[in-house]
Amino acid sequence: MTIGQFLALRWEDPGIPLIEPPWPSPVLADPTFLFPHETPGHNWLLFAHDAFGLRRYESDDGLSWESRGRVLPWGMRPFVRRVKEGYILAYERYRPFALPMQMLPRRPSWKSSIELRMSADAVAWSEPVTLLESSFFWSDAGALGQSVSNPCLVPIGLPGGVGLPGGATPGGWRLWFSASLVTIPDCGFDEPKFIGASDAPSIHGPFSAPPAPLLDPASDAAPGALGAGSIKVLELEDGWIGLQNKLTQGAEGSSRSALFILRSSDGLHFELARDEPLLAPSPGWRSSHVYACDFRINPTDGAVYLYFNARDGAYKSEGRERIGRIVGLPSA
Repeated sequence: MTIGQFLALRWEDPGIPLIEPPWPSPVLADPTFLFPHETPGHNWLLFAHDAFGLRRYESDDGLSWESRGRVLPWGMRPFVRRVKEGYILAYERYRPFALPMQMLPRRPSWKSSIELRMSADAVAWSEPVTLLESSFFWSDAGALGQSVSNPCLVPIGLPGGVGLPGGATPGGWRLWFSASLVTIPDCGFDEPKFIGASDAPSIHGPFSAPPAPLLDPASDAAPGALGAGSIKVLELEDGWIGLQNKLTQGAEGSSRSALFILRSSDGLHFELARDEPLLAPSPGWRSSHVYACDFRINPTDGAVYLYFNARDGAYKSEGRERIGRIVGLPSA
């Protein structure tokens, strides 16, 4: 698939949530998934986080999902893929109870890192390896804390080592991630401020932060840009597609998050592929914010499957976050 073909996809949107948050969590967010041809049971697998950790879901059709319980506590924003060695699960690790404590009037400062676990069957996971710590200067948000999040881990093999400062290693890996925090006033919680990327010779790193982020709201042309949110990327025949949930604030003070399509020739220098968002808030279960996603091409039918989470109310004690899906069909 080329970038032009991706931009010409016809998107089917059922307009309904597929997975509700499990009680007592008000959120189920940041889905990441595996196709049936990638899993031991030949069914769909999906991982997401609630207020207390990462959860696993299974489905026969990618629409009706059954919970298989919690995978691990105190993790959020997962990213799963099948690799030659089995499966990888990268995620943001935070201090115990730190996420539910964000509901308090005076929430504690944040501290997180990005960890990786591996599995032979996508059920039993290894002990974690730390991929990236929030110890560099642009991950520090002062009193809000230090944050790295939203991992997106992709194999690369760039001829001649062309890539980030220091050079990409042919056959290595690139980690896209979010860093630092910004307060979203009408929500009463914080969201990622910057997006960066780092190359390493191995899936286990070591990854180190570049001297500056790739995407910074200060240089975003969008009116009222607050935070860069997150990005997931997909390498196509003639470049890269990125889907970013930008966080903006309107003149009346209300915030907004929507999914925008970016394009890039190298996976590092992104620009808007079109001005209008692919997926924006709309009446009902996603009336407030559309957040992070995971998306890929299914080789069995050539369609692009995109899972995302959305919120129906801005303030932290009022909104609920659920998971939905849209499907991009190739043009005839």
